[in-house]
Amino acid sequence: MLLAAFRSPELSPGGRLVERTAVRGVLSRGRELLLLASRHGDYKFPGGGVEPGESFGSALHREFREECGYADVVVGAELGTTREEVPAAEPEYDVFGMTSHYFACSGGSPVSDQQLEPYEAELELTPQWVTVDDALAANRAVLASGVGVMRWLVREIAVLEWLSARSR
Repeated sequence: MLLAAFRSPELSPGGRLVERTAVRGVLSRGRELLLLASRHGDYKFPGGGVEPGESFGSALHREFREECGYADVVVGAELGTTREEVPAAEPEYDVFGMTSHYFACSGGSPVSDQQLEPYEAELELTPQWVTVDDALAANRAVLASGVGVMRWLVREIAVLEWLSARSR
């Protein structure tokens, strides 16, 4: 099920496309989700790109360990996907297209320190348990402020809105 799709308005039709597939975990504990808080006050779902030869489940296990320090997360059913198309950073491409697959997750426990990529460390990504409504309010506030708005913010707001509507 497609949860949301976004295409930057400045993109012209067609163009040279680079594709990326990502996985994101929706790890819940009661009414709370394990999300990554940034220094800007917004939240994102743990996850990232799937490496060549890696299964979706293996990629999510790796991402939970790297970004959250969590092991033994149980990856359940796929909840849906998002699709983004934005200007590519690489000069040989016009469009960066990313399909993110969101999975229901459970279990897990903190077992190690985070192993963040440099951009993640600069954003001071920190795992935090937060309700869907609190994360949604924080993300909307960051988007409205225009300060520290990351590329993923609109995508994560759409998924949080879907989760909020689903829980009502």
